Amino acid sequence: MLAKKIALNTIISSIVRVLGTIIALFIIGMMTRYFSKSDWGEYSIIMTFGSVFSVLAELGLYQIMTREICRGPVDEKKIASNIFTLRLLVSFFIFALAPLVSLLFPYSEQARWGILIGMLGFWFLSDGQVLMGIFQKYLRMDKVALAEIAGRLVQLGLVFWLIKKGAGFLPLVSVFTLSSLVNLGLIFVLARGHIKLTFKFDFSFWRAIIKESWHLALSNVLVMVYFSAGSLLLSVFRPPADVGIFRLAYKVLESLIFFPAMFVGLVMPFLSRAAIGNRAEFKAVLQRSQDVLLIFGVPLVLGLAVLAQPTIALLGGRNYPEAGPLLAMLMVSVGAIFLGTLFSYALIALGKQKNLLVISVVAVSFNLLFNLIFIPRYSYLAVTWSSLLTESLVTISLWVVLARLIKFWPSFKVGLKSFLAAGLMALFLWYFRQANLFGLIAAGMAIYFVVLYLIKGFSWQQILELTKGNEADVVQSPPTQA
Repeated sequence: MLAKKIALNTIISSIVRVLGTIIALFIIGMMTRYFSKSDWGEYSIIMTFGSVFSVLAELGLYQIMTREICRGPVDEKKIASNIFTLRLLVSFFIFALAPLVSLLFPYSEQARWGILIGMLGFWFLSDGQVLMGIFQKYLRMDKVALAEIAGRLVQLGLVFWLIKKGAGFLPLVSVFTLSSLVNLGLIFVLARGHIKLTFKFDFSFWRAIIKESWHLALSNVLVMVYFSAGSLLLSVFRPPADVGIFRLAYKVLESLIFFPAMFVGLVMPFLSRAAIGNRAEFKAVLQRSQDVLLIFGVPLVLGLAVLAQPTIALLGGRNYPEAGPLLAMLMVSVGAIFLGTLFSYALIALGKQKNLLVISVVAVSFNLLFNLIFIPRYSYLAVTWSSLLTESLVTISLWVVLARLIKFWPSFKVGLKSFLAAGLMALFLWYFRQANLFGLIAAGMAIYFVVLYLIKGFSWQQILELTKGNEADVVQSPPTQA
């Protein structure tokens, strides 16, 4: 029964998230056509700044909350309320630093004012994100997806209206902040349907949580460095237009990696429980999760690599043809992120955050050195290559650590069948690549899943059995009423 609930929750969340992603990409399409290349580049710089400071403000609290409230009978209200309050206060001061830091970069006055306005929106998003663990425990990530799509719809409506009115750069940045506030408000209200959140200031508890999370926080910061440093360095060495070209392709990547984060978030409670004493079950859940990610990730990577140019044309019109090859290359990064997300959460469930820290240090060192050497000469092409190589290095390193710690030797039987089905799909897409993009996507999905089913690459029963053996103890107590 519970397995069916997880499958249904995943399907609903995926559908809503896909709709949210479509809306987000539609917003990007409107803005890239409305802005000049320089303005779009400066808007991208604001988003990059926000991404950087969001990770600085995260402090590892989201993962720690998820792990702690999912491990067994605990005082959920105490844990969730204290962590939410801590995040709210600390993140405010961290985001307040962003406008000051922007003074150190060669940005225009418009970009600096945009950073000031945009950071308020990122503060709202950051405070809502820490509550994701509550929805993951109670298998209601569909609520999060609905809150996200509501914020997107607000943003879409206001962006459309402002563009029609001929509004300037800063009002459009303000729309992002307002939609983020809507998202936070809805997430907070929905979270209280499960746990009665309040503001709590248990400083001894805060110290214990920070002591537990600082390795993870530092690891997240290092991940942020290699995830976003390229864009920042590009904004230093190259004009804003170059930043806009790269960030348009990278926006697609950012829109796609919601699936592994959402799926692994749903699996995390089972990994956390199995990690305590049932290593055989832990490895079984890890294998099943990898199979699911490969089933959905492989066709995504190959399909969008083939359709990269028409996808960019849809988003940016005729102004950004340079971004097509970048997106095709970045799809390799997407594939690495699919598996890397699972492996990193597995280490967190095992309590091995220190290993993440070591891997992140190596990745950051490689990424920064590569970008500093090649960006001045090769611009956005260098940043694309650094992303591809760094994400691949991280995922391979994570798997090596898991193999050493728990002797995890994954089977790629499902993965090979996925590659076969996706390869046939990719040949079809390449041959008919001049046809309508949406028609190609629909036909490609149909071809892939039909072929995969015929070669017995998956069955719905396999997906439902993801949680086999853990159904009795997933939810330790019923949801608290608001």
